[in-house]
Amino acid sequence: MIKTKIIRKSKNTTDYISDITKAFTILSNKENLYHITIEGIPTPHMKDWSFQLTHRLFNAINKDYKSSMEYLNYLYIGEYGGIISKQKVFDNQIENLGIHAHCLINTSLSVPQLEYYINTAFKKIPDCKIQDISKSTTKGNLLNYLLKQEKTKLMTSDSYNYKITL
Repeated sequence: MIKTKIIRKSKNTTDYISDITKAFTILSNKENLYHITIEGIPTPHMKDWSFQLTHRLFNAINKDYKSSMEYLNYLYIGEYGGIISKQKVFDNQIENLGIHAHCLINTSLSVPQLEYYINTAFKKIPDCKIQDISKSTTKGNLLNYLLKQEKTKLMTSDSYNYKITL
């Protein structure tokens, strides 16, 4: 029997950049890699958004395929939209900040299967865009893009999560 090792987000880290970079580096070297952007998950705050994404989407997929040969490894980062996403100065009057997700997923599931789970995991069907980046030569640029939220000082432990089987 082959032993597998699962790495997860450290619950005690405050060095989010290093933690995300570690997960990204592992995932970006795998085949069957997708970048998924999900918008429109109704939520009042980042902690609830993270709970919904982890429990309603990724745990549901893992539960359904637990006893199969299918696999799912993921890293997601929550990002506030609009002005904050563009790193501009903001004040207390900003409305409709909308949280959206950037997910890096390594999976044996097909795009239609991923779409099915995304469309059934939440009360309201979110908007999503799925890109196959398996053969992309610009993955390093994607990491920089995903980490831009740190510059606003709004990234917290609730802003991201990952689970990767080695």
